[in-house]
Amino acid sequence: MPDPKSARNPEKATSIGWVGAMLSGLALVTVAVMLVILFGFLDALHFGSVADFFTPDSAAAAGTLALVGGAEGVTLSIVLLGVMFGIQTTSSRYSPRIIGIFTRNPLNALVLSFALASILYTFLVRSEVKVNYVPLASVAVAEVLALINFALLFPYVLYTFEVMRAETLVSGIMRRARRELRGGTHARRSQQHRRSLLTCLEQVSDIAFGSVQLGDMPVFVLSIEVMGDFLAREYLPVKKNLRPEWFKVAHAELPGASDQIIAEVNRAGTWFAYTVMSSFVDMVGLTPLHRKEAVYAIAVATRKVGLAAIEAGDSEVAELCLRFFNTYLRATINRSAPTFASGIMNEYRRYAIGALEWRRDLAIEAASHLLRYGRHFDEAGMPAIFGAAAEDVADLAIEARVRDPQVSFRLAQLLVINLLELIPNARPIGLNGLFKGVAKLTCWAMASDEKDIAHALVEGIAAAPPDFVEAALIRMESMQNGLFWEVNERVISFDWVEQSLRDQIPKLRSALRRAQRSGNGAVAALEDVTPVTQDLVKVDLPAPSTTPAG
Repeated sequence: MPDPKSARNPEKATSIGWVGAMLSGLALVTVAVMLVILFGFLDALHFGSVADFFTPDSAAAAGTLALVGGAEGVTLSIVLLGVMFGIQTTSSRYSPRIIGIFTRNPLNALVLSFALASILYTFLVRSEVKVNYVPLASVAVAEVLALINFALLFPYVLYTFEVMRAETLVSGIMRRARRELRGGTHARRSQQHRRSLLTCLEQVSDIAFGSVQLGDMPVFVLSIEVMGDFLAREYLPVKKNLRPEWFKVAHAELPGASDQIIAEVNRAGTWFAYTVMSSFVDMVGLTPLHRKEAVYAIAVATRKVGLAAIEAGDSEVAELCLRFFNTYLRATINRSAPTFASGIMNEYRRYAIGALEWRRDLAIEAASHLLRYGRHFDEAGMPAIFGAAAEDVADLAIEARVRDPQVSFRLAQLLVINLLELIPNARPIGLNGLFKGVAKLTCWAMASDEKDIAHALVEGIAAAPPDFVEAALIRMESMQNGLFWEVNERVISFDWVEQSLRDQIPKLRSALRRAQRSGNGAVAALEDVTPVTQDLVKVDLPAPSTTPAG
C-alpha cells in the first residue's frame, strides 16, 4: 500500500502554507494599526485627549467610509481575479471537471460572502452619516471589517494558488471520495453517492492523464497510488456492506463497454475495480516509452489491489487483477515497449507469490500467462523478455516450495513444456533465457533434494539437442561476473547463476547422461496446468427451432 506519510504530505504542506499566510496577513494589518496608533498619539498632543483626536466629524467619517468601500471593492476584485485565474489555469491543465472543486469549496464562498457583506455594510453606514450626526460605532465596525478583509487578502490568494497544486487537488478529491463511499453504505441516496464517487474517480483520472501528457511524473505517480490505495484500503473492506443496487450499472457508468462487459461486472460486482484499472490501461497506452516509472506505478497499484482482494476474500477482483496484468502486457507488446514489460512482469510475479498463501490456483495461472506473453514478446521481436519471464516463473517455483511443493512441480512442468515447444523455431536470445531459467530451477532442485522436480526438469532438458545444452552449461560455468554488459532493464546476465547453484552443474551433466542412456528423454505425464476459467458470461441464445429440416 502507498506510504501513509507520503499520502499526507500534500495536506501537511497546505496547512502550513495557510497558517503562514494568515500570520503574514495579520502582521501587515498589525504593523499598520500600530503605526496609526503611534503617530496618532503624537498628533493627539495638539488635542485635549486621544479620544478627541480619533473621533471623526461628519466629513471625516464620510470620507473614511468612501475610502473603505473603495478599498474593499479593489480587494474583492483581486480575490476574484486570483480565483478566476486559478480555475482557468487548473481546468486547462487537467480537466474542466476540476471547476467543481472550486465551486463546492466552502472557504471560497465564505471569503467572497464576507467581502461582499463588508462592502454592503459600508455603503449602508455611509448613508447614516449626517452633517450633525456621526454613527461612531457603525463607522468603527466598518473599519474593523475593512481591516479583516485586508488581512485575509494575502492568505486567501496564497491559499487559492495552493489549492491549484495537483497534490492538493488529489488529496481533497480523495477525502470527498471517502465521504461518498461511507454514504453509499446507507440505504438512502446510495445511487447519488455512487455517482459522486464516480465523479471523484474521473477527476483524479483527469489529473493523471494531464500529468502524463505534460511529463509531470510525480503527480502522475501520486494519482495512481491514491487510486490504487483507495480501491485496496477503502473500497474492498467495505464492499460487502454496500447494497445490491450499488453493483448494478449500465452503459452510463461504463461508457464504451460492450454488453458482455456490462453483464460480467454486474454478475461479479466489480464495476468500480474495472473502472479504475481500465483507466490504468488507457494510461499505459498514453505513457511515453521513456517513462517506465509510470507503468511501474500502475503495476504496483494493481498488485496491491489484487493482494487486498485475496485477503478480503473477493475472488472476483483478485481474478480481475490477473486479467488486467495480462492486458498491460498485451498493451506493451502492441506498443513494442520492452522497457515496460520488466516492471509489469516483476509485479505480476510478486502478485503470484502473494497469492500462494490463499489462492495457489491464481499463482499457477499467473505463471502460465507470464510464459505465454513471454513467447508473444519473442514472436514480436523482443526475445529478451521471454528469458525474464522464465526467470520470474523459476523464482516463483522456488518461493512456492515452502507452501506447496506440488505447485513447484507444476511450475517446473510449465517451464519444460515451453522449452520443448520453443526449441525447433526459437530465437537464440529467447531460447537461451528460457533454458537458463530451467537450468537454474534444476540446479536448485538438486541442491534442495527435490527429486520429483529435478527428475521432471532433467528429462525435459535431456529431450533438447545435446550440443545446445552443453554449450549453455559451459557458458553458465564460465560466467564469473554476473553484471550484464549493457545498462538496461537487466542487471544480471542470463548465463550467470550463484556459486552454490553452479556447483550443481556437474551433477546435472551426469543426470542428463543417465536420462539419455535410458532413452526416456521426453517428460513423463506432462499436464496442461492452465486452469479453465469458470463463471463465464452467459450469452442468451435463441431457443432452437422445432421445425423439421427440409
